[in-house]
Amino acid sequence: MKSSVVEHLKPEFEPVAVVWSDDIPDHALEFAEGRFGCILHLFAEASRKGRVAGGSRDTIVCSGGRAALGFGVDFVESEDRLDHHAAIVSKGLESARDEEAYRQKMESVRPAWRPLYEFGERRHCSFEMARKWILECLPRYDIPYRYVLFKPLGETDSKENTRAVIFPVSPLELAGLTTLLGSVVEGADPIQVPQGADCFRITCFAYEQYDAEPPRAVLGMLDVDGREVMRKKFRDDTLTLTIPMPLFQRMEREAESSVLQIPGWSNLRGEH
Repeated sequence: MKSSVVEHLKPEFEPVAVVWSDDIPDHALEFAEGRFGCILHLFAEASRKGRVAGGSRDTIVCSGGRAALGFGVDFVESEDRLDHHAAIVSKGLESARDEEAYRQKMESVRPAWRPLYEFGERRHCSFEMARKWILECLPRYDIPYRYVLFKPLGETDSKENTRAVIFPVSPLELAGLTTLLGSVVEGADPIQVPQGADCFRITCFAYEQYDAEPPRAVLGMLDVDGREVMRKKFRDDTLTLTIPMPLFQRMEREAESSVLQIPGWSNLRGEH
């Protein structure tokens, strides 16, 4: 897919399309069934190495990753699973409603995961707030497709079912995209900064914005896991801006007559 936004922004890292599909290319990167893997690494592979990467209900072991991609939210199917997840995203053992059962689970997981279980992710200050966020704020999808693909934008066909475009951005690139966004979105708030894991910020929160009016972009890589991936795969100053496809199309139409054309932008980029 040829992009005017990309042509004029000249980002350092390749933007990535999030595509719903019933097929996955033979050469694509996919986790082996039963093996844990974070979907943030699939996104990073597409951007940094130009590989198509993807996942399905069978290959994404992490329940949060499946929820992020739109393969259902199975951790709300029982009170025990909901309580367990609420404890993890709040204060871990301290937040557990059934401390003994939670401790047994903590001791059964691989050693590397035990600090997560013990201390929690601290996304919420209380078990009750975490539980309410899961039930009321997490976008829920069970998409009618087998795969979600992360594809380098330049290799994506315009006819594919692209739901969003993820831009890994520097502060300067974020400034340019934010100004361009604001020029095509009515109001003064073109970017959403939702609470939640970064896998949600690059997928299901952007899905929700796909049908919103006005749609907004989603700022990401703002939690501990996201920052670890950025440090390993990109740089410490790299964030993500995920743009739902209808909004990206508006930006494409405006890119030839946008902030990316003015002398001030060229000066910032050192082009003059």
